Order: sequence, then structure tokens, then C-alpha cells
Amino acid sequence: MALLLFLLSPFAVAQNGEASEVKFAYQFENARFYIPLIKIDLSPHGEGLLQFKRGESDDLIDLKFKLFPETLARIRQLYAETDFLSSTENYQDKKDHSNLGWVTLSMNAGERNREARFNYTPNPQIKELADIYRALATQHMNLFDIETSQQFQPLDVPKQIEILENDLRLERIAEPQQLLPKLREIATGDQAPLIARNQAKRLIVSIEKGKFKTPVKTAGSK
Repeated sequence: MALLLFLLSPFAVAQNGEASEVKFAYQFENARFYIPLIKIDLSPHGEGLLQFKRGESDDLIDLKFKLFPETLARIRQLYAETDFLSSTENYQDKKDHSNLGWVTLSMNAGERNREARFNYTPNPQIKELADIYRALATQHMNLFDIETSQQFQPLDVPKQIEILENDLRLERIAEPQQLLPKLREIATGDQAPLIARNQAKRLIVSIEKGKFKTPVKTAGSK
């Protein structure tokens, strides 16, 4: 219970009495993938930094974002339920799945820190945690691609919205509601092709009705 309260609070108190912020991080690596590297750093208050590489470029693309409070609460809960900081559990499955790429989860609380690396895990809570991070990355990379298309290739916006919709259907987006400002901008603007505006309007309705599930579970969900 003490550890649960420690993680669910915005900050923890270190042994010397000073406030010690709890930070979380995620990294995905697979040199054979088109996106070979994804990194996410989260502050105690839900400010995030996403960094990723694409193709053969060594350049890191940086995107800042802000989590919904309920998403941050779920992430904290999963770390707490698994006793991540104190546990010595090896989350790696007995069978090697390195073709899927390697995931590293980490947590830092003052002088205490831990990293766990695996390519596949049978632990449902750790799997959910990794799925949430990956869905956050997908969410913000999709928004980045849509914005890039708006600026430089407006005719490509419908294709990017199709990709976004597919990810929504496959539960690869962590926070569908975060997409609404951009979709409303497209739906009510006059710069995107008509097909893109109609696509955006349809997705807005679906998201507002709660049609799309996400990896972020809630109490009682399976």
C-alpha cells in the first residue's frame, strides 16, 4: 500500500525529506524496422517527450506532448501494482521473440531507479504498460504526419487520416480524444481536400461516441 501511494502521488518524498520526483521512460529498439528507435520520457505531471528515428536517417525527431490525467494515473497504477521499483522479476518470456524488437521500461525516483528489458512478456500489467507507451508514440507520430502533410503535401492528408483510422480500429491509439482538435481543424477548414474533411468529420463522430478502444484500461475492463 505504501508503494502504491508513493507512485500514485505526483511526487515522492526522499529519505532526506526533500521532494523527489518520480519519472518514467520507455524505449523500443529494432534495427530492422522502418522506425528503429522510439523513446518516451515522462515527467511526474504528465509532460512527455517523444523521440524517434525513421528509415536510414540518424536524426532524432522530437515531439512534446501532455498526457490526459487518467492516462498518467493508469501508468502510475501499473508501475505500482507490479512493484516495479523494488521487484527483481524478469519480465522476459522464456521463448525468445527478439524479432519483435526490444522494449526497455524504466523508473527513476530520486536515488532509486530500475530498468527492465524484454522482447515479449507474459506479465499482463507490464505488457499493458508497454502497449500504452507504444500507442502514445503511434498517436503522436500520426499527428505529426498529418501536420506535415498539411504543410507540404495537402493531397496526402486523406492517406494519413486513413492510416490514423486504421490505428484507431486496431487499438493502437492511447488517447483518441487527443485527436479531436486536429480533426476539427481539418473538418472545418478549407485547405484540406474535401475527402479529408469528410473523413475527419466521420472520425470525430466515432471518437465522440467512444467507438474506439485503447490499450489504456480502466477499472473493471479486460
